[in-house]
Amino acid sequence: MPDAAAQTTTQDRRWLILGVIGIAQLMVILDLTVMNIALPSAQRALHFTTADRQWVITAYTLAFGSLLLLGGRLADLLGQFQPDGRVTTAQAGAGPPFPGNHVTKGEPR
Repeated sequence: MPDAAAQTTTQDRRWLILGVIGIAQLMVILDLTVMNIALPSAQRALHFTTADRQWVITAYTLAFGSLLLLGGRLADLLGQFQPDGRVTTAQAGAGPPFPGNHVTKGEPR
């Protein structure tokens, strides 16, 4: 039977994860809102039609969705390994590996 301290830590971690997911969802909504608000003035400045504006929205949606899928896939691949202590979380998620960044050197979970 787990002790009370371990159970409290698990509960705290759940709320932290929920908070991070909520903030990420808020950022997605804000990003889409800013894009939709800025698009009419960009349309006037760049002199494209309403039909062309729909193509801009479609291209943005496809690019955004593709990056979400890529990020999820990378999280699946990199999440299977434990860093060996020389890698910070920021370095592991920053894109191309830095010199000395051995993310895949750790043992699988």
